[in-house]
Amino acid sequence: MTDDPFSPSGPDSQPESGGGTPEEDARLRELLRAGSEAAPGDAFSAVFAVRSRVRRGRIRLGGLTAFVMAGLVAGLVLVPAGSRPSHTPRVATGTTPPAYQLTGALVSFNSCASYLSYLRSEAMAVVGPYGLQPDDADDLVQPGAMTFGPSQAGPAGVAMGASSADAVNSSPAASDNTYSQTDDQVAGVDEPDTVKTNGDLVVTLEGSTLRVLDLHAHVIGSLQLSGDTGGGFLLAGDQVLVFSSTSVTGPEPLDFGGAYSNSPQPAASPAVARVAVVDLSDPSQPRLVRTFLFDGTIVAARLVDGQVRLVLQTDGPRITFVTPSSTGSNEAATAANRALIASSTLNEWLPEWQIENPDGSTTALQPVASCDSVARPQQASGLSTVSILSLDPASGTPGPGLSVVAAGDTVYATADQLYVAGPAGATPYPEAGVVQYGCCTMMPPAGASTRIYAFETPASGPPLFEGVGSVPGWLINPYAMDEDSNGLLRVASTSQSPGGTTESQITVLSDSGGHLAEVGSAGDLGPGEYIRAVRFIGEQAYVVTFQTFDPLYIVDLSNPRHPVLAGQLDQPGFSEFLYPLPGQRLLGVGVQLTDNEPSGLIVATYDVSNPAHPRRLDSSVLASGYQYVAQGYDPHAFLYWAPVDLALLAVPSDGTYPGSGGASSMYTGLGGDSSAVAAYQISASGQLTRTATLSHGTDVATRSVVIGNEVWAVTSGGIMTADLTDLPATTWHPY
Repeated sequence: MTDDPFSPSGPDSQPESGGGTPEEDARLRELLRAGSEAAPGDAFSAVFAVRSRVRRGRIRLGGLTAFVMAGLVAGLVLVPAGSRPSHTPRVATGTTPPAYQLTGALVSFNSCASYLSYLRSEAMAVVGPYGLQPDDADDLVQPGAMTFGPSQAGPAGVAMGASSADAVNSSPAASDNTYSQTDDQVAGVDEPDTVKTNGDLVVTLEGSTLRVLDLHAHVIGSLQLSGDTGGGFLLAGDQVLVFSSTSVTGPEPLDFGGAYSNSPQPAASPAVARVAVVDLSDPSQPRLVRTFLFDGTIVAARLVDGQVRLVLQTDGPRITFVTPSSTGSNEAATAANRALIASSTLNEWLPEWQIENPDGSTTALQPVASCDSVARPQQASGLSTVSILSLDPASGTPGPGLSVVAAGDTVYATADQLYVAGPAGATPYPEAGVVQYGCCTMMPPAGASTRIYAFETPASGPPLFEGVGSVPGWLINPYAMDEDSNGLLRVASTSQSPGGTTESQITVLSDSGGHLAEVGSAGDLGPGEYIRAVRFIGEQAYVVTFQTFDPLYIVDLSNPRHPVLAGQLDQPGFSEFLYPLPGQRLLGVGVQLTDNEPSGLIVATYDVSNPAHPRRLDSSVLASGYQYVAQGYDPHAFLYWAPVDLALLAVPSDGTYPGSGGASSMYTGLGGDSSAVAAYQISASGQLTRTATLSHGTDVATRSVVIGNEVWAVTSGGIMTADLTDLPATTWHPY
């Protein structure tokens, strides 16, 4: 690694990269009735509310509604993949895995009885006629993810500020080719994606089809997996781990016309996370070995030295609540649901796992963590539970887990640390009106704060709780967190006052006796605006906020106790993704505005060698037309190939977005541009030259890969290959 934090450490620089207030509901109904007559700005005000409600399980997607909303769900996506078999006997809980000592920052449950008593008591305070939600006729819901704010997960989720870079690797097998890797947030911490290579093989995931390709882009093996595996996969040696989660299936609150449906509604079914392990020792015959089933959904997965760190979230007990449609009145439904809570058992609350074999048989259910390995914050934080555990791809048993009764939907991980961020309160949103900012409104909760839990994740043994702290406001995605070389956590967040005024800040936290204590902060970034992109690089933080212009702030963190604003650059539009280039330069991908309305995707380069005076070097339109995506540009759709200073960006077409296999999203008409991988040569002066646009008919281009001297553009229908020295000339390889 050079002293220049912008310089790649190898040939391939890969630094790592609900709401539901009455006002929001009324706006949603009005917008769905009005259709295209709604004002563009007002439509964007509703986008975040829709997205948040999808994340909380408040809307069951179907038909056109699913098409419009699918791209707005962030993190590891999370599509129906079947329910857990109910006939398998449960094993006794509370004895294994072994207990771990927790610090005073969390309250440990010393027995299963105290754990169950606490959860019953908390649930009684919020149970109503439709389950664990406020008693509101419009809240036709069951337990959902108690999260707030936009999140990228990616793997999303996520699932993403990095101060380190991924180097290109040489395959340890037969090939000497250099090859690109996933644009991960942190070097050595791999994230799930839809395309992976080890230099000898390329593995792709399109929908539920896993394909193995040789270096001639020929499909040599494939496997059809159950469900739609929207969580991507990790490649660990000869093992592929494919991630998916069911979404909570609850009552259908919306008819297409925007009116709430009052007809009898089905009950919710608990969410189940799936991790399918596929063996590639014979690449021509991919073989499903086992599938891990976990209660809840997958928040994030990371691969470090062959071990998978898995973060799960469950939302309330595995209870099928009644609704007024079955009891005849709200009062009767509430009474019935209170009785269900009062009689709930440990097995209905404690997160569990089991294995589903290829023949469909399952093992006995076992706890993810024993009762004495479950803790809670000193102040109540809802009924969700976040669990951390490790998976050895070659083992049929997950490592012992650690759980916290709290919500968490944003994960940042290093090689030996893992941070989970989520809402600090027991409910994700206070009841507050919608605040409108220009064309692209996001609504941070007024007065809310984010709680961050820190865990040590050693190479062997269970995860260990280290500390908990909080920052004001909410985080846009994992890039809002970064650990510096001294182990200090830097966090960028946007907060909103009760009066609707927003501002952003960077908070520096240090672990002190089990507490992540604030040691320094820099506030007043973008008053009246909110964060759209963050990147931590060395001792600088690059923060983009947005209202009508795009202030690019540079914050000097060289003295973590006294961070200072070093400089800023104002320009139209806003960046959604930032990437460090060699020579103290920065690349941004974001949204171009015309008359304060989105008019396309744009890529730009910046000189940040003088933090006091950053300047824009060049820009180019990636795609023209009406463009806005709530979760931002997907970092995994970006690749920078340092040996030839080439940037490759998957570009959306009408109705699609480069992420998770081309999920649909909320925009229209890109001026006739088809989906493609755009190739840009970047000169030493930062000039952008579009050397090629790699596309094939209507196929959706989602990723790019470099192997040896070839560029691969991965699409929904096949692979386009081209020589790096002759990019416009391509060869098409259909699946």
